[in-house]
Amino acid sequence: MTYAMRIFGLVIAALSFGAWAAPAAAAYPERPITIVVPYTPGGTVDLLARALGREMTKTWGVQIIVDNRPGAGGSAGTEVVAKAKPDGYTLLLSTNSPLTTNVALYPSLGYDPIKDFEPIVLAGENSVMLVANKDLPVSTVADVIKLAKAKPGSLSAGTSGNGATTHLSLAEFNKRAGVDIVHVPYKGGVPSLTGAVSGEVQLTFSDVVPAIPLVRDGRLKAVASTGTRRAGIAPNIPTMAESGLPGFNIVAWVPLMAPKGTPPDIIAKLNKETNRILSDAAFRKEVMALGIDLLGGTPQELATFLASELPRWKQIVIDANVKIE
Repeated sequence: MTYAMRIFGLVIAALSFGAWAAPAAAAYPERPITIVVPYTPGGTVDLLARALGREMTKTWGVQIIVDNRPGAGGSAGTEVVAKAKPDGYTLLLSTNSPLTTNVALYPSLGYDPIKDFEPIVLAGENSVMLVANKDLPVSTVADVIKLAKAKPGSLSAGTSGNGATTHLSLAEFNKRAGVDIVHVPYKGGVPSLTGAVSGEVQLTFSDVVPAIPLVRDGRLKAVASTGTRRAGIAPNIPTMAESGLPGFNIVAWVPLMAPKGTPPDIIAKLNKETNRILSDAAFRKEVMALGIDLLGGTPQELATFLASELPRWKQIVIDANVKIE
């Protein structure tokens, strides 16, 4: 065989391989995609996953299955995705807790938030709100701080439980304001709000959505939200930073992730489609009602953000002195 014939054979082989390999990514998705939500059905992240899935189905014509895998503060479902086949057909939509706070809260996890995942997009964020009993003589953050300092240890605040974002919000408030508001953990967000309405506690840190109706009905008073920007669903409520606590930033942000090793072109396709959905005006209006402010961006931006958030949340957990066995 001549040199020219050998070269010709190699070219044909390379072209044949390319023709065989390229359609695998180009055809994605060819079958149902599962989005694992590591929480119970009906919550904010679950509803967002179903809304995203509905829109993806319209574009791609394949079923999007939402698989709820609650447990261990979101870590159980997150581990499922970490160990899934990296082919783009198993994804994770969660809050940041399994990827940040749980690293500090739990002695051991079955995954590494950096090494075991491919970031796709930061879908949005969900603020926490500080609300007060309607008879408590406070209207602003400054009022709460003044009252807490005047009567140390006399104020109590409910949260949805030990280690929850609401608990960490209280811990951050105590640290930055230099006060000692007593933590009262409830078994969920709604019971903590009920406690504030009844006067069992004077204050509560709550997810925005369940607190808003109680504020509108005059049964609670809204004091401030915990993010760096005002919540879209409550634009009239100032942030903690605006209210005299600069740098205060506690939000539950919502990333879409895939198992490590998922092909880059599939990650790019998922990123493009999700960003398209997140930018749709009707979709944004629908999801804002869930209390989520939609974001978007590139996989690299999410990777950089996650790496920067890990040490920040670890310190917040340390400051809160949370212990989970």
